[in-house]
Amino acid sequence: MQTNTTQIHFTLSSSNAKTGPIPVSTTSANTCPDSCPLKAGGGCYANGGPLGMHWRKVTDGKRGTGWEDFRRAVASLPQGQLWRHNQAGDLPGENDAISAPMLEDLVMANKGRRGFTYTHKPVLVNQRGPIEQNREAIAKANREGFTINLSANGLRHADQLAALNIAPVATILPPGVEENTVTPDGRKVVVCPAQRIEGMTCSRCRLCQLAKRSIIIGFIPHGNAKRKTGAVADKN
Repeated sequence: MQTNTTQIHFTLSSSNAKTGPIPVSTTSANTCPDSCPLKAGGGCYANGGPLGMHWRKVTDGKRGTGWEDFRRAVASLPQGQLWRHNQAGDLPGENDAISAPMLEDLVMANKGRRGFTYTHKPVLVNQRGPIEQNREAIAKANREGFTINLSANGLRHADQLAALNIAPVATILPPGVEENTVTPDGRKVVVCPAQRIEGMTCSRCRLCQLAKRSIIIGFIPHGNAKRKTGAVADKN
């Protein structure tokens, strides 16, 4: 496995008010695909604020550990533990490609735990990259208990991803959409409860961890780059 360029920081109890006190990881930026329109200053919330500073230190190797130490930390979590992989960063493998061996390693470490994450790695035929291999790796991880949400760039894109039937879907919402809605094809979209209900956190909600759900989770653009994020959602 190619593990030498992946750096990961693992926090056993997040201080993020939205996430709640659950374990959270941050992965080096080399895992983020060029196919993501939010990359390189295009609206990614993780580029700004304290998280952005933390992420850059992880990417530069100033914080965190290598893959093996991270995998062992996940395997040491209590049975049934909810945890979020990648508050910043993407699935293992540089740029557009998923490293299937590394992802399988993580899925095994997660056995009995309730890990979940999101990915912008390309899975549609109109995108560049190892599309079929990415699809297979994501579908297998979801079948085996590690929930990977396909990250959509807007409501039309969410329909395209949901039609693959390989994983649950989450999407950024266009400007002005702050209530539950539907996609152009009629799929139900529920706005992230942690953004709508005071005191709600990922640790309490757990919707994004449900791999077999049919509803799409919608995220209202936030942070310093919310205008850019909203513009991306408006076009997709």
